[in-house]
Amino acid sequence: MRELSAYLDDCFGAAFKAIPIGKQELGTIPLYLKGNFTFYTGSLNKQSFIWANVPDTNSSSPFQLEKQSFKLKQLLKSPIVFVFDQLDSWQRKRLIERNLAFVQPGKQIYIPELFLQLSDINRSENLPSIDNDKLSAPAQFAVLYHLQVNNLEHKLFQEIAGLLEYSSMTVTRVIKELSLLDLISIEGTKEKSIQFKMKGRALWQQVMPLMNSPVREVWYSDKINTPRIFMVAGESALSEYSMLASPQQKTFAIGKDQFRKLKFEGSIKGFDKKYGDEKIEVWHYDPQLLAKKKQVDKLSLVLSMSMENDERVDAALNELINKFQWL
Repeated sequence: MRELSAYLDDCFGAAFKAIPIGKQELGTIPLYLKGNFTFYTGSLNKQSFIWANVPDTNSSSPFQLEKQSFKLKQLLKSPIVFVFDQLDSWQRKRLIERNLAFVQPGKQIYIPELFLQLSDINRSENLPSIDNDKLSAPAQFAVLYHLQVNNLEHKLFQEIAGLLEYSSMTVTRVIKELSLLDLISIEGTKEKSIQFKMKGRALWQQVMPLMNSPVREVWYSDKINTPRIFMVAGESALSEYSMLASPQQKTFAIGKDQFRKLKFEGSIKGFDKKYGDEKIEVWHYDPQLLAKKKQVDKLSLVLSMSMENDERVDAALNELINKFQWL
């Protein structure tokens, strides 16, 4: 807590002392909370606080910290301020969104009880792509892969990177994102793996509101020159998965990186944003990595068509989910 004392002294120009809480107060705290924090007492701006040092950033998600803060405040009769040695920028954002007081010495202090927020952070630092509690495209892809292709639990981070064909850095961000949204827990110390908190359909029902359509942009063409790298998508795929009649206009999907490569090679000709006999969906991720047949995977298909205002489509999508074989 020396770093905390020095940081607060530097910010406010007054001596700050953090003292370990007494045995009597410590005795009121349940074991499951004692193991997650080291507790100190200390005053700031004439207001007493309990300063809960968090040794492991990944031990609790912001959602869990919110519940723990409420319980600790009830037990110790004092506002709680979490103290972190390390925090990612998006973790700080989540804590602020949940109105949780915290300090990262040398970086930021946020204590809503004092209407206090100070930051030494460069606003231009690279933030993971999380908007309104929606999953980023890589995180969404990881969950869909886990639900349909291969169980990602008990696999090392590097192994997961190989399966998803993402860099180790991207997978680390994905895992932090899923942990922040309380979808997974992280197991192990040196060799870490993940454990999803729900399985199969329960996980899908939990995560679906956090997901976006995989469709990034739409094009049209009279004829696809390289059909083998395109997947059957949209209503065309749904008609093959269900009793829905096949549409006159065929729909295909391709990942954005594969689409960009085709454009660079000059393989894409006659594509238009409005007109064409065939509809081309460019996806945020490569649909081939989730598909087992020539059609796009079923869960991504549901996400891509969830905004369709058509009773026939809705009925076919519901049937698709009800008959889905969960891993």
